Amino acid sequence: MIKKLTNIKIHNNTIIIDGHDSKVHVDGPCLETALLIDDNYILLFVTLDCPFEEGLEIYLLDLQQNRIIDKAQLAQMYYTDLFSDLLILSEKSLLFDFFGVWKLELFDKPKRSLSYLFSPLYSLYLHLGATRPLSLTRYFSLKSND
Repeated sequence: MIKKLTNIKIHNNTIIIDGHDSKVHVDGPCLETALLIDDNYILLFVTLDCPFEEGLEIYLLDLQQNRIIDKAQLAQMYYTDLFSDLLILSEKSLLFDFFGVWKLELFDKPKRSLSYLFSPLYSLYLHLGATRPLSLTRYFSLKSND
């Protein structure tokens, strides 16, 4: 189940939950929205506050481990946009607009796949603006929905 949270803030690039420092750091000072996923995870959408080259960072925070377990970045050189039109489609998927419409789908359990390992190379080649850190494990997929 996905629900919006109002008790999350970012101060000095650190996630603050219910007024307590989580000791988890993120890139970007502007929290666009925070979503609670199945009472175990928080999905954070954070912008970089750069007016001429805005970027969106997406983080999945595991509340049990108190650490970021997956992330993605949407950014393009010399482009700017606003995070908007968040639409929760189901318990595991949502749409949002940032450089176009994107669909994020959460996996029931972590997936291991080499295709996710090379996603930064593919996204640079396709000029989609989405990059992911190198990892053999993914907890969500992110696809352009345009």
